[in-house]
Amino acid sequence: MRFLLPASSLLAFLVSTSLLADTPRPKPERFAKEIAAFAQKEAEKGGIVFTGSSSIRRWTTLKEDFPDLPVLNRGFGGSVANDLSVHADTVVFRHEPKVLVVYTGSNDLNAKLSVQEALDDYTKFLNLVHERLPKTRVVVCSVKISIKRVTQIPQVKELNQKLVEWTQGKDWVRYVESSGYLADAQGQPIRSYYVDDLLHLSPSGYAKWTEILKPVLAEEWAKVK
Repeated sequence: MRFLLPASSLLAFLVSTSLLADTPRPKPERFAKEIAAFAQKEAEKGGIVFTGSSSIRRWTTLKEDFPDLPVLNRGFGGSVANDLSVHADTVVFRHEPKVLVVYTGSNDLNAKLSVQEALDDYTKFLNLVHERLPKTRVVVCSVKISIKRVTQIPQVKELNQKLVEWTQGKDWVRYVESSGYLADAQGQPIRSYYVDDLLHLSPSGYAKWTEILKPVLAEEWAKVK
């Protein structure tokens, strides 16, 4: 004897099942050329590695902005947190950094991941770093808002709050509110801090980010040098 679910029950089941399914992540192999180029370079070890998405990759003045610190840029544009985990051997571990600065999250949300999925991928990477490099200090930069992705501001705020909560009580990782300056009194992105694509930071945007990170990195570097 066959039992058939009412149409309404079947629909509810299908919806609940779809909600439980993971959102597909962008394919990590799309960065094969960039990662291969990193791998061909000499591994600068024991310094401060910056990694993450295009906000890091486009930070072309990084060494000039932190002239007294051994900084190294290993950002690759368009990346999500899962890409950092997949390519961690090349962009992080081979350099054995004493301090790691991370910026990611915006592309994850733009790839339609839920806030929880973005958090899970991010913290998976952070835990992986701590497991492999337990003495490394990790600096987590807050996820930034942008004009181009203005509709995602609520998710960005939620993800940042979850990162604040996750980092609390962990003495090896430090959350830094490094993007609040991008918003005006109404919480909307300030045009002058963005280039013409309305997504990436302008020189004045990087100048403010540098100003925020300088004392943080001075403190963190003093703990490990």
